[in-house]
Amino acid sequence: MTLAIALLLALGVAYGQAVGSSDLGAASEFGQALFYAVPGSSSETSFQAHAGSIGIIAPQSFALDRHGVLKGSLPGDLATTARDHSVEIMPLVINADFSKSGAAALLRSAGARDRAVGALVDTARDLDLAGWQIDFENLPSSQRVAFSRFVGEVARALHRHGKLLSVAVGARTSDDPTTYTYRTFAGVCDYSALGASADFLSVMAYPEGDNSHPGPLASSPWVERVIQHVLLQVPADKVSLGLPTYQTDWSERRVRVSVRAKIEGKIKHVFHFIYRLIHHNGAVSYPSDEPLQWDPVLESSYRVEGEGHHRHITWIEDERSFAAKLRLVAQYHLHGFSVWRIGLEDPHIWSILPDVSAAAADHR
Repeated sequence: MTLAIALLLALGVAYGQAVGSSDLGAASEFGQALFYAVPGSSSETSFQAHAGSIGIIAPQSFALDRHGVLKGSLPGDLATTARDHSVEIMPLVINADFSKSGAAALLRSAGARDRAVGALVDTARDLDLAGWQIDFENLPSSQRVAFSRFVGEVARALHRHGKLLSVAVGARTSDDPTTYTYRTFAGVCDYSALGASADFLSVMAYPEGDNSHPGPLASSPWVERVIQHVLLQVPADKVSLGLPTYQTDWSERRVRVSVRAKIEGKIKHVFHFIYRLIHHNGAVSYPSDEPLQWDPVLESSYRVEGEGHHRHITWIEDERSFAAKLRLVAQYHLHGFSVWRIGLEDPHIWSILPDVSAAAADHR
């Protein structure tokens, strides 16, 4: 028995209540398992190997431009695997290039919105999709009302044709409109309004840190605060917890900076060094003979290399970190979880997840 499974059993999590729509395939004790995918990547290989543990596959392969024109296509290999394993397909539709101005133009134009709604309905019917997930990013909070209106329009049209709509929303732990996160990213999402229109919301509970506050992608205490905040406005059975399955590297870099200073009555250029934290994300990777360190409070795994300003810290969403957040999904009886993304994950996470395709077959 793996440590992660033992942790879950010790915590006694049992989530047997039905969640979500019956049209979305089988649900496990952790609710509906949605995995995001990127076409032409390791996503396809991992999906083929683990499709039985996935209820919904959500390829990021469509976009709406400022005129409401839908562009993109369904990845053939992902679609074939999904059909073969009875996995529902719910593609992401993004604002093209995640353009703030493009999305704003779409949202304020009734004609562009009508064009977008029609294209989403027609494509969902033509491709036999379960529905869509709207993932509009980089929108300021000033677009909050307009975005909620658009989601409502899309939801009503899809529902009339038996299709579903979900929305990817930014995570926050408060509704303070003065914070940077609220103003520039998460505040555009009116949880209450979006939850009333959509079938469920995928709350992207990552990344927690930034260049000013480096750390894990999603510590359990922070993720729990995110859950508690969204549940003030949205029923639990409409909340899918967005989980990361990758790693982020933080490194200190020494940078030479020139400043003007007054020295002995004269203005002179002075050079000194400052330290800046930079990071990048990538697939989970660690040597099998190198055990990771574990923070029992944050419930996150990490590795430290180097010293001083050469220190390199990697926070890794491994099996233990993943299991800790699945516990929260069960504890709060959420709709399920949404994973970014398949192909980056620690392969050990699959031992935690049941074969929902087998459960569906048994149910039939």
